[in-house]
Amino acid sequence: MQESYDPRELLGVPIGASEDELRKAFRRKAKTVHPDVSDAPDAAEQFSRLKASYDLLLERLSDPAAPTPETLYRRAPEVDPEQQEKIIQAYRRRREAEQHRRARRRASVQGQTRRAEQKNQRFRAEMERRRAALEAAEEEQAEREWLEREEEERQQRLAAERAKRAEREREERERLERLEQEKQERLEQERLEHERRARRQQMLAEREREERIRGEQHERERQNPQISDSPLYCAWKACGATRGLSSPVSTPLGQRRFCKKHYRDYIEFRRDAQRRETSAGGSGDSWRER
Repeated sequence: MQESYDPRELLGVPIGASEDELRKAFRRKAKTVHPDVSDAPDAAEQFSRLKASYDLLLERLSDPAAPTPETLYRRAPEVDPEQQEKIIQAYRRRREAEQHRRARRRASVQGQTRRAEQKNQRFRAEMERRRAALEAAEEEQAEREWLEREEEERQQRLAAERAKRAEREREERERLERLEQEKQERLEQERLEHERRARRQQMLAEREREERIRGEQHERERQNPQISDSPLYCAWKACGATRGLSSPVSTPLGQRRFCKKHYRDYIEFRRDAQRRETSAGGSGDSWRER
């Protein structure tokens, strides 16, 4: 004979417990008596009894006219055919209720699966949208960076071209300045050369004039010889030569004679002295006197 028990006491719920309380109590008890977690030798039987109690209480909630647990699990001493038929009908109703509950659970699970799939689809669509937006933003950023890089390179090229142009202009200015300087130097050299030629021509003209005057004086002295009181020796520094003397020449010291060797030296000395006097600001009268 099967041992009798109280399903509510087995689950640990009070009378009138709701379906949610029954479910929580069943899960709490199953964590301790399930064969996968319990090492008791009758763990399978305890879990089977726990599951039967849970199903019975759920059926009692859905069908109040169903037999009580005492009716199902406490065998009467004698069972008549009518009572046996009621038990069979209650079993059938319980089985149909179980099938209906399983169908509802299956539909609920399918609905949850469908909702989860829809949520996943929306999530994937959102991820695809965000990924597309991110890729578009990255492409836009890359294009912006490329344009900035192109603009920077263009500015660098323009700066390099401006620097080259400025360098060419500077070189051109330096070349023009160098040409102008060379031109000025050439003009200065031409001016100096012209002055040297003019001085040389003037010196030659003075020398010719002096030679002519000296020749004329020598010719007059030759034609009209006069006794001169000039010394009969060369007056050039410490020469003192007495042969080959020239005719007397007027000097700051009076009439003096010079040998052929020092005569031209004295003439050059007098010419240089006169030139220095002229450059020092000599008057026109002194030039005429000379």
